[in-house]
Amino acid sequence: MDLRWWIWLGVAVFVGIVGYIWLSTPQELKPTVLSLEDITETRMTLARTPAGKLEYRQFLTRVVPYFRERAHEFSYVLGGRAVGFLKNQDIEVQRDVFLVLPRRTALGLRVTSPEPLEILSFYAPAPDGLDEVQVLIGDVFPPGDPSSLRPQPLPTDESDIRPQFLNLATLANKEFPKGSSLFEWTYLARGNEGSVALMRVRERVQLRERSPHFLYIRQGQARITIGDQILEATAGQVVILPNAATRIIERLGDEPLEFLLFSAPPLHKKDISN
Repeated sequence: MDLRWWIWLGVAVFVGIVGYIWLSTPQELKPTVLSLEDITETRMTLARTPAGKLEYRQFLTRVVPYFRERAHEFSYVLGGRAVGFLKNQDIEVQRDVFLVLPRRTALGLRVTSPEPLEILSFYAPAPDGLDEVQVLIGDVFPPGDPSSLRPQPLPTDESDIRPQFLNLATLANKEFPKGSSLFEWTYLARGNEGSVALMRVRERVQLRERSPHFLYIRQGQARITIGDQILEATAGQVVILPNAATRIIERLGDEPLEFLLFSAPPLHKKDISN
């Protein structure tokens, strides 16, 4: 091997180490409102802490089958349609579908709509670049459980979260079990590392100082007080909510306010008050 080969090898190793460190280093969170329609990339990290990561993803033709070795994944479909599998269940996804993928649970999808499949994904804990493992199963959809098509079965994991496939449109007229006269909420998924809650605010809700949160506004408009800052957000926007002594979310206008609340560590009932 000549000197140039060793130089290129050294550069590749250096880039790999730097990339791994960058992916493993949490971003400094600041109160932020993000409009997803302004994103031009097909994959973008919106916010990250050691405990959790929020990511936007866009797929033109397919979601190559994969599972995550360490992180739980909670994914909300923003737009598009697709068919495929979640673990051993054949599924069809479209806007307003919420997917719960415990670690080591495989997912594969083929896009069936003319527009891309757009997904907002939350991971707990935050994965590194090696956490996503592709599954080789071929191009037949829906394939069912990919473990039956491999020499070795997919690894299993005793998890406190079970795979789920939820259409949030079915919850439109249902009352949520938790809350007060000012707000109501329910868990969509909850485990030891993180949770996702669906929250409706009639007037206001306050989050206790304990950990960062990420919001996706599904409906309505909100005024959000974070410490001494005031932000306004509307449907289709993401709000980064760092830890602060004061965190209040208020409804603006007459339209109901409803949002997904991504939390790592998981949200507890005592973390929420009027």
